[in-house]
Formats: sequence, structure tokens, C-alpha cells
Amino acid sequence: MRRCPDGEWDGGLMGALLALASSVVWGSADFGGGLFSKRLAPVRVVAASQVGSLLVMSVVFAGQLLTSGGPHGVTWLWGMGSGVANAAALTCLYAGLSVGTMGVVSPIASLGAVVPVVIGLLTGDTLTTVVGVGLLLAMGGAVLAAGPEFSGSVSRLPVVLAMCAALGFGMSLYCLHRAADGGVVASLWAMRLVSVTELLLVWRLVPRLAAGASPGRRDLPGLFLVGCGDLAAAGLFGLASQHAEVSLASVLASLYPVATLLLARFVLHERMRPVQGAGVAIALLGVVLVVS
Repeated sequence: MRRCPDGEWDGGLMGALLALASSVVWGSADFGGGLFSKRLAPVRVVAASQVGSLLVMSVVFAGQLLTSGGPHGVTWLWGMGSGVANAAALTCLYAGLSVGTMGVVSPIASLGAVVPVVIGLLTGDTLTTVVGVGLLLAMGGAVLAAGPEFSGSVSRLPVVLAMCAALGFGMSLYCLHRAADGGVVASLWAMRLVSVTELLLVWRLVPRLAAGASPGRRDLPGLFLVGCGDLAAAGLFGLASQHAEVSLASVLASLYPVATLLLARFVLHERMRPVQGAGVAIALLGVVLVVS
């Protein structure tokens, strides 16, 4: 690991490592959530897991308020914006999966990192040629790891919903980056509070999206861990975006499909399609270029 002349860790490298850690945690949480979603309604899985993590975050945030006070108003607004965008993206993702195939919806939704990359570059982020190529390879590898389907007819609705999900996920990352400027804890609490509220409203007002079995008592500990994993990943990304440019952090954090795929391969012994194996290799090559 490189050091700066004054002996401190290179900020960009530290940010890249934190972003990669967030992708591993996000991918692990998605793996756990996917296991629950095989027998429970996905929207109910997400809502239940996020309620548990909101309780944890509320305790942490209360402790911060007692010791150091609250953040300024902008942090609240950006955190709330991240929660709104995240919940909307999840709703669009599950709606898309309900009317389309995973091989079409998931790869498109995984392109959400494009949003903060574009915003970051427009607002002053600078990337070297090598890092830029690495980010393109990493993003392309993540899309391939999600298992795209290149044949067969594709209807318009799932594609539109997947694009909306990608936009929502990307905006959520960027808003979380801006919120973290005023404090990661407060931004995560605001994000989770709004996200849970929105998901519960969707559960209540759009029952078709929440169709399926509800979690039982035996499911709650596992769902609690899934929600806390998702929250921890968001926190790692918030820290990463403070050490590295948001465009770089967003792409590396969005490599979670690779982590999910590898867990499915080695834990569940699922077969990896050739295009997915190629995606993992391309993504890892991109990461090497970024952190080299």
C-alpha cells in the first residue's frame, strides 16, 4: 500500500479500498437477501431487513446526538434524498423482475454507477487514462457478472423499469456522498428512515409488488443481519467517497454483483455461465488498474 511523503496513507488508495470493501459487503447482503427472496416476497424481505437496521442506526445516532450534537440541515436533505432514491430504485427493480427476466433487468440496473460518475466528472473529478480504463473495465465486468441475456425478445416495460432502477441507485449513491460531508452517521440514519417509510408505503399501497409470503419469527435474525450488512456497506461507501473522488468510489462500490456471484458459486455451488466468468475476470483486471 502506498504512502504519501508525510507518511500518511494515500487518500485515493484508501478510498478505493473502502469502496471495494463496501461492494463485498453489499454483495454479501444481496446474497443473503436473495436466499430469503426465494421463498418470501422480495419487497417484504427488503422492508423487514431495513426496519431492523433502522433500529440499530437510531441507537447509534441517538448516541451521537448526546455526545456531539446534530448535523446541519443540508446533511439531512441529502440523506433523505438518498433514501427516497434507494427505495424508489428497489421498487422499480422488483417491479421489473416481476414482469421481466433477471438476465435483462439486473445487468441494466447494475449500471447505476454511471450516474455519479457523470455527475462527478461534470463537477470537477479528474481521472488518469489508466484509472479511466480501469473503471470502464470494472463497470463492464460487473454488468457481465450479472448474467446478461443476449438473445430472445425483450419487452419495453422491464427495460424501462430497470433503467429507472439504475437511475435511482446512482442518485442514491451520489446523494449519500454529498450527505456524508456532514457526517456519515446522520446521513445513514436519514437515508434509512426515509427508505423504510417509503418501502412500507409501497407494501401497503401497491400490494401486487409485495405479493407472496411474509417473514416469520425464525427469519428475523437473518433479515436483521442482511439489513445491517446493507447499512454497513452504505457507511463504507460514505467513507470511501470522502477519501476518493465519487466517480471512482461509485464504480468500485458497484462491483457487488461479482461478490454475489462468487458466493453463489462457492457456497451454493451454482454453475457460473461463461459470460459471468468473463465478467469477473474483466472486473478484477479493472480493479487492478484502478489501484495500481
